[in-house]
Amino acid sequence: MKLQKVRIQDFWCIEDSEEFRIDPVTCLVGKNESGKTATLRALHKLKPASPDVEKFVPSRDYPKRKWRPDIPVSDTPPAVSTEWQVSDQEVSALEERFGKGILANNTYRLTISHNNKRLSTLSVNAEKAIDHLKLKANLSEEDKAAIAGIRTLEQLKKKLEETSPRSAGLQTLLETIVREFPNGILRAVSDQIQDALPTFLYFDQYLRLPGIVSVEELLRRSSQGALTDSDNVFMALMALAGTKIETIHTAKTFEELNSSLRAVSNQISDIIFQYWSQNRHLQVDVRFDHARPQDPPPFNSGFVVRTRVNNLRHRADTSFDERSSGFVWFFSFLVWFYHLRETNKGNLVILLDELGLTLHARAQADLLRYINEQLRPHYQVIYTTHSPFMIDPDQILSARTVEDVVITDPKTHVDALLGTKISKDVLSTDVDTISPLQRALDYEMTQTLFIGRHTILVEGPSDLLYLKWFSKRLELSGLPGLDYRWTIAKVGGVDRIPGFVSLFRANNLHIAAFIDVQSGQNQRIENARKALVEKHLLTADTYANQKEADLEDLLGWEFYAGLVNLTWSLPPRLRVLQTQPAEAVGGRVIVEVERHFSAFPAGAPEFNHFNPSEYLYTMEEDPTKIPGFDRTLSNMKKLIDDLNGLMVGAP
Repeated sequence: MKLQKVRIQDFWCIEDSEEFRIDPVTCLVGKNESGKTATLRALHKLKPASPDVEKFVPSRDYPKRKWRPDIPVSDTPPAVSTEWQVSDQEVSALEERFGKGILANNTYRLTISHNNKRLSTLSVNAEKAIDHLKLKANLSEEDKAAIAGIRTLEQLKKKLEETSPRSAGLQTLLETIVREFPNGILRAVSDQIQDALPTFLYFDQYLRLPGIVSVEELLRRSSQGALTDSDNVFMALMALAGTKIETIHTAKTFEELNSSLRAVSNQISDIIFQYWSQNRHLQVDVRFDHARPQDPPPFNSGFVVRTRVNNLRHRADTSFDERSSGFVWFFSFLVWFYHLRETNKGNLVILLDELGLTLHARAQADLLRYINEQLRPHYQVIYTTHSPFMIDPDQILSARTVEDVVITDPKTHVDALLGTKISKDVLSTDVDTISPLQRALDYEMTQTLFIGRHTILVEGPSDLLYLKWFSKRLELSGLPGLDYRWTIAKVGGVDRIPGFVSLFRANNLHIAAFIDVQSGQNQRIENARKALVEKHLLTADTYANQKEADLEDLLGWEFYAGLVNLTWSLPPRLRVLQTQPAEAVGGRVIVEVERHFSAFPAGAPEFNHFNPSEYLYTMEEDPTKIPGFDRTLSNMKKLIDDLNGLMVGAP
C-alpha cells in the first residue's frame, strides 16, 4: 500500500490542512510552530504500533479555540482523510480470495474521526466475488440453475437459507458466506486492505548509543524485561554485526572473543563510514574488558563493553561519549535504523520529526543519502525540517511547505486565523517558510548559474558550450545567432526544472528549457512541461528526429565522431568511425561512443562527454573541415531559431 494523499482537519493547530500529496520521501518544511509536528502526530494515529495508546482524544486534540464539550464528535469532520494506492501484489492477494476483478480500481480511501471510528471507501465488483464463490463451491449443474441470476450476496444467502434440502455444494456455499462474509463482501475486502496498511512509526526523541555498558547490569535488565532505550540501541549495535552480547560474554577462548569483537568493530566501521563523510580517518573499536575498581558504578565491577573511536590520522582514540554531538547522533541514528530495517521487513511509514538538527550541512547531506539509499526502497518516509541542507535539491518537488496562515482584512485590519496549511507544491506566500527551499537550490545552483531576465535552462555544461559556440558560428556566417537577451543557465537535470521555475516565478523571469530525452523519463518531462509556459520546453528528439536524443545527436554522427577523434587525437586504430553503423541508427550517439571507448586497451583515454564541447569552444583548427559540419550547423540553426522565436514580444 502506498499513501498518495492526505488531508488533516481540526487537530491541534490544523483546522484544515487541505489535501496534499505524499511521495516516497516527503519533506515538510516550515518555521518553528508552523504545524509540522502536528501533521506527523495526526498521521501517526492512522495505524500506530500501539493503537491503544495513540488514539484521538477530542478534549486534548481538537483546536482549543473551537472546542466545546457539548459538540457531538460525530458532527465534526474526519480528523484524517487519506487516499492510498493498492499495490499489484495486494490486488493479487485480494483476487485469490475474492475473485478476479474484485476491485474496480486500485484506489482506497480511509478516514479516521475524532472518536477513532474508521470509514473506508473503495469500489468493489460484488458480482465477481459471487462468481468466485460459486466456482469454489464446485456446484452441480442443478445447483447452478437453482441460484442462477442472483447477483447480490444478501439475495444469495437468503435463497440458500430458504432452500431445503440443500445439496452438499449449496451447503458448502452457505457455510462459506456465513464464515467469510458476516458483514458483506465490501466489509471483507475492506478489512483485508486495512490489514495490509503499513504501520506508522513516529520518532522525535532519537535514541543515543551509550559509549560504555555494564554487561552484568544489561543482562539483568534483559532477564527482567526492563531494557532501557540506551540498552535497545546497544543491542541493535550488536545485531548490526550479527552477534549478541551473550555470545561475547560466554566466549571461552581469547581468539573466540577477539574474533567476535573484531567482527563487530569491522562491520560497524564499514556501515557507518559509508555514510559519514566528515572524517574518513576514523575507525570504531568495540572492547570487552574487566571493569576497573576506580571507575564510577556500575562500571567498576564485572565486565564492561566500551565503544571507542580511533582517529587514524592523529593516532588517538576517544570514548564514543566524548565525540561531537553530531557524530554521536548520526552514529546512533544509523545503528538504530539499520536494526529497524532488519527487524521490520513489512510495510512501514516512517515519520521523522526535526531529524539531524545537530549535524553539519555536509553531514545532513550524508543523512539524506542514507534515507534515499537505505530507507526509501523499503518504506515511505515523511520528515520535517527547517534546514535548507535537509531538503534534497534533486527531489525538490517532494517538499511541502507548512505555514500557520493568518489573513489580515485590509479595511478593518482584523486578523483571520486559518490555521496550518500544507502546500500541494513547493510554492508559499511566506518568505520565511520558503527560505529553506530557496537556500537549498541556491547552494546547488547559484555557484554555476547567472540568472537573467530571459533564461534558457539546459541540463549540463556541454549543452551550454555548444549553444554559445554555434550561436557565434551562425553570426560569423551572417545569420542570426542566439538573441543577446537570452542567458543560458545550467540547471543540472530535468528533475530540477519544476522546482527552479516555482521558486523563481515570483521574479517574473521568462524561462525556457532545452532537455535531452531518454526512455523512462516521460513523467519527469511532463512535469517540466507543465512548469513552463506553453511551447517553452524544447526537446532534443524533435531536432534529431529520433525517439531518444541528446544535444550531441543534433550534431550528427559524422560531425560528432570527427570532433571526438580530434579531441583525444585518437590514432587510426582507435578512431570512432565517421560512418554510422547500421546497428547504431536511431540510438544516442553518446551511448555508442561510450561503448566504443569502453573497448579501448588499458592506458587508453577515457571518454567524457564534456571534453568535445570544450575542445570545440577553444579549437584553433577550421571546424568547417570536420565532415558533416554543414548539416550540424543547419540542425543547430533550427534550435536557435526556435529559441529566438520565444522572444517575440518580450521586453
